[in-house]
Amino acid sequence: MFWQTFSFSDRLFQTNTPRFFKQGATVIPSFSFKTLPQIHFGSGRFNELPDFISRYGNRVLVILGGESFIKSGHWPILQTALKAKNDLLAVEHVRGEPSPETVDSIASRYREQAIDIILAIGGGSVIDAGKAISAMLMEGGEVERFLEGIGSEKPSGRKVPFIAVPTTSGTGSEATSNAVLTRTGNQGFKRSLRHDNYIPDIALVDPALTLSCPRDLTIACAMDTFSQLVEAYLSNHASPFTDALAFDGLRAVQRSLRAVCNEGNNLSARTDMAYAALVSGIVLANAGLGIIHGFASAIGGFLPIPHGVICGTLMAAGNRVTLSRLRRTNENPVALEKYSRLGHLFSQTDRLSATSCQELFIAELEQLTGELTMPTLGHYGIDESHLEAILDQSGNKYNPAILDREEMRSILRQRL
Repeated sequence: MFWQTFSFSDRLFQTNTPRFFKQGATVIPSFSFKTLPQIHFGSGRFNELPDFISRYGNRVLVILGGESFIKSGHWPILQTALKAKNDLLAVEHVRGEPSPETVDSIASRYREQAIDIILAIGGGSVIDAGKAISAMLMEGGEVERFLEGIGSEKPSGRKVPFIAVPTTSGTGSEATSNAVLTRTGNQGFKRSLRHDNYIPDIALVDPALTLSCPRDLTIACAMDTFSQLVEAYLSNHASPFTDALAFDGLRAVQRSLRAVCNEGNNLSARTDMAYAALVSGIVLANAGLGIIHGFASAIGGFLPIPHGVICGTLMAAGNRVTLSRLRRTNENPVALEKYSRLGHLFSQTDRLSATSCQELFIAELEQLTGELTMPTLGHYGIDESHLEAILDQSGNKYNPAILDREEMRSILRQRL
């Protein structure tokens, strides 16, 4: 049934190599690839959700976001179906990015309830919350002690079975093994609860659920997906497998990013971007991300700026500075070739030099930044006085060029 609706096809491995790329023998390097959830993708697949839930038991905890999903009309139908089949149907709402306190509070209320399955329906924050709650129902105690860079303990990996149903096309959290938790303020942080076992058991991706997503949120999510695919593709930890997946996701972005931002009811564009977001989660989990997400993690701990807005507003500047360093040092010729491929994809021409294609890709990012009216960091109150603290907490471990502090500072300054 699954493969009739969604399958990886031979086109994943068609590189559409422009004429300026050299042909020759290729040696496939060694690589590893993490476990995926069971994926069910396609418009209308949401109707199958009660059957998937019934595989795990009849005591269900549902994690939802605000009011948009409930108002969409999908929730009453699902709620009726679940009430008819299950002994317990509990519902909790998570609004905004989940904090450790939110996770601890919900987990403590249901730890003695013998929950069989957790279902999270919403954006990346809701899915991250559900992921963390499914773990903490088994771990006990406070989640903060397991957070990377914050706590001192390693999670066991035990969890309550978990189904993720995204209603936005952004983070790809339905395909990752980490849950991002946030506490904002001077001592704030944005850190992950992570274990390979925390990958959702089932990811049900129905693009029709994203049709009601408002334009501002759609733009932020689309730019998050775009940045994740680009950073995973350019990552110094990428593999031929992640490259093939990332590039196919980027084809979907090239076809539909503008359409999804300007034609919210365009189901074809919504489907492309839902696919791209899913793929972005898969590749980020296996290839890592670069400087943009290094900044996003640090900035998100200071102020409650939407994650996708941070990624979108920094994307052009971050890639411009990274490309400039790669050209100056030639430290990563493969990444330079990949920038040329990106320019070829987004300009849809092979009649230009490799360098010209690189410039066209940066120009495309700069045009999108203006066209989509991406807010600056200054719009949210970040100014020169915040930069040192942000830089202290920002990393670029998998960036194709390891930028120095002044290069990183220049990226932020361009978007104040």
